[in-house]
Amino acid sequence: MRYLLLRWMLAWAVGLGLVGMPVWAATPVLPQTLVLGDGTTSLELAGQVATWLESGIRASIDEVARTPQAFTPVAARSRHALYSGNTLWLHLRVVRAAGNATQWTLNVPAPYVDAVTLYQRPDGKNWTVQSAGDTLAQAQWGQRGLYPEFTLDLPSGVPQDLYLQVRNFKPLSVPVRLTTAPLREGQRQLESVGLGLVIGTLLTLAALSVIRHYEHKNPFDLKAAWYGLLVALSVAQVNGVLNAVLWTAWPTWADYANSILPLLTVGTSLLFVRKLYALSTHFHRYDKTLVLIAWGTLGAVVGYVLLGRDVADQIGTTALLAATTVGLLVTVMSWRGGSTIGTWLMLAYVPQCVCLMWLVAEAFDLITNRWEMRYFMSLSVALSVPTLMYALSRATHDRKEVALRAGQLPTQDALTGLLTAQAFQSHVEEAYQRAIDTREPVALVLVSVINLERIRATMGDTTAEQCMLRAVIKLHRILRDVDPAARIDTARFAMVLEGVASRQALTERLVKLVASGLIPLQGLEPEVTLQFQAACVLLHDNPVPPERVLEDLSGVLAGISPRTRRPIRFLEPVPTQAAPLSPTPVTP
Repeated sequence: MRYLLLRWMLAWAVGLGLVGMPVWAATPVLPQTLVLGDGTTSLELAGQVATWLESGIRASIDEVARTPQAFTPVAARSRHALYSGNTLWLHLRVVRAAGNATQWTLNVPAPYVDAVTLYQRPDGKNWTVQSAGDTLAQAQWGQRGLYPEFTLDLPSGVPQDLYLQVRNFKPLSVPVRLTTAPLREGQRQLESVGLGLVIGTLLTLAALSVIRHYEHKNPFDLKAAWYGLLVALSVAQVNGVLNAVLWTAWPTWADYANSILPLLTVGTSLLFVRKLYALSTHFHRYDKTLVLIAWGTLGAVVGYVLLGRDVADQIGTTALLAATTVGLLVTVMSWRGGSTIGTWLMLAYVPQCVCLMWLVAEAFDLITNRWEMRYFMSLSVALSVPTLMYALSRATHDRKEVALRAGQLPTQDALTGLLTAQAFQSHVEEAYQRAIDTREPVALVLVSVINLERIRATMGDTTAEQCMLRAVIKLHRILRDVDPAARIDTARFAMVLEGVASRQALTERLVKLVASGLIPLQGLEPEVTLQFQAACVLLHDNPVPPERVLEDLSGVLAGISPRTRRPIRFLEPVPTQAAPLSPTPVTP
């Protein structure tokens, strides 16, 4: 009897539980109604959103619509635990304000999402379907673009239920924006122009590196071109440009390219930076670590062929984090080591590292997801290309300048870089010939720094050489690129000034030179000034033969007193006398 009573009580408890379950589960979660057009033209889902994470991929839209109790309110920016075997459903209820005739659109600004499908029922009976995502060919998209976008068919003043079906191979936050069609068109144009400028600039820099290789024959320029091309492809891929332009008929590759191209770009950048820094010379132990991580990052691409997508993606994310961190560390080491390009390279890697840390924090739900970080990350990666190429050009320029100066030693002064006296003589002869043949205005000037020997005697040879270089800088202020100049003695310079037609024009130029020399030179104690004196000749007015013109100008300088108030003198023409007339013979 006691056993029967116990069985009866247990059956009654189970039955009571079964009766109570439908009552609890039957309570639907109704989403908040979003009013479109009531003073707004754009909004992004925020707050709580009705969400259901289906454990499979077989539920139809009719089954989902009949089970509103399956949905639970979740924060709109939450990261959902998606994988290849489940499905995320979002339930939205919208109403277009009465009297509002504007067309509305819905977009998901996530070019990397596998598939998004929008279900709506404008007539209240039949479902209309629009799909998009990088696992679908662009021909199957409801509207072709950089990321999923759909047109809403909303009767005015009638609430409509919208269902979004989202599938992805890894956890994902799903941003949803509702925008009027005219405003959305402007947003698309702005995105296209911005991405076009960034990608076009990167491709231009890559082409410039190829040109530099053709000119300088430096293999680093080809590596820089390859790196710039990879960055351009990565930026275009992450922002959906390649999916919309190149991979329109290859959705499988479009899906995998989002993971593969960043790995190739980051691994290549480490190898490029390694050679640029010459790590094997300065930090040979750290160099081995960097090479290992760089090739490991490139090798992580093989995981997408040999391993599952989930495992390969985890390996790839770890490799990206390690490679970016190592790149930042080596940049800091080079900067602290006194590298002349370290500051510029810091500007290339610090923003990348900050953006990557942000994305990693989003992946672990440590901070709120922001889909806009995709643009900041793309911009930071794009900025690394001009900075790295500038660093390469600096290094190439320095080496090229040393080689160029070594090759020009027979014709250029080793200290000042000006022409030697022998090389300058050919320019004097050409100027003289032009002045004779075409009456082209040409001036020849001989300049002397008269206090250089006193500076050398009182302050030493080093200071005297510094003053000589400062004098050359001041000379360049009155010279043009077409005007040859030479150092013809310890403290004397000669210049050919093209296009100077009068003494007044020439004097105005030389007055600026004399005045600049009277300004004390910075960094020298006690104060030091340079005293310039100049002897000039206008070859088109006084065509002195080139074999003696410099000697004649030196004579003019020798006649100028060190304390004169007229430091600029002109070579006067030699006065001529009339020849005597010979008597004319008288013929008988």
